[in-house]
Amino acid sequence: MTQEQLMKVKIKYLEDRITTMEKSIGSINKILGRFQMTEDKQSNDPFIRVMEQGESDKEFLEELGNPEHELI
Repeated sequence: MTQEQLMKVKIKYLEDRITTMEKSIGSINKILGRFQMTEDKQSNDPFIRVMEQGESDKEFLEELGNPEHELI
């Protein structure tokens, strides 16, 4: 592999990593947006309620309708 080919491979790898990071940051922004929208009111979303109130895993699973599954 020539030096130029090696540099192209490295650049492609870094571009792929940047794309992945952009997607991750976008997902984090969506999650933060959900939390900010429900900050001043009581949420019906079980995930947000668990995060805000510290509900136990068992109560969370029961609310989702899967009491027989355990969280690992």
